[in-house]
Amino acid sequence: MLKKALQYSIIILAIGLVSFNIAYGQRIKGTVIAGGNLTQVEGDEIKGWSQFGFNGGLGAIVPFGSHWAANLETIFSQKGSFQKKQYISDSLTDEYRLRLNYFEVPVYASYTDKNVMTFGLGGYWARLVSSREQEHSGNQTPYTDSVAFNKNDFGFLIDVKVRIWKHLHLNLRYSQSLMPIRERYFPNKGFIRKQKNQVIALRFVYIFNESSQEVIPE
Repeated sequence: MLKKALQYSIIILAIGLVSFNIAYGQRIKGTVIAGGNLTQVEGDEIKGWSQFGFNGGLGAIVPFGSHWAANLETIFSQKGSFQKKQYISDSLTDEYRLRLNYFEVPVYASYTDKNVMTFGLGGYWARLVSSREQEHSGNQTPYTDSVAFNKNDFGFLIDVKVRIWKHLHLNLRYSQSLMPIRERYFPNKGFIRKQKNQVIALRFVYIFNESSQEVIPE
């Protein structure tokens, strides 16, 4: 799974680098990204940002103008939801675990202030690599067996990076699905919920090929 995601990342990043270079003719910066996700699924009737996951991969930054840049990333991102056991029972414990593994391609524009703070806004496309859903401590058949998750996820993102040491940046990102990843019927409540991914990511981003003026802000 990780090997396949890495192969996709390298291929798409290479295509993106060539495209950006042709379009802008600018110096391209490369990035290595690693961090974690704090996630939940809107519409699963579970409250709280309770699922943790990995977020990391490669990226490219193409400056245009003195402050603006186009950004492309290819990352492996783990999303989902979790609720611990609520009842001691042989069947209905209300424990819920959902893990969704995505190959994700964020594309966004960014603005950098004084070579320290960078603000980004854009969107992403994600392809579901694998999923695992467990309900009531595994005592009931998961809903995925009858209604699978959509293979594609499209959403928006808001991004903030802060330079913390030379080429190393701390990155905070919020992203959310714009379209449902699945519709689920809750028979005990009598309604259907459109489910969407919601993610808060905290990552370290190392940027290559920065100029000395960028690394040492004036």
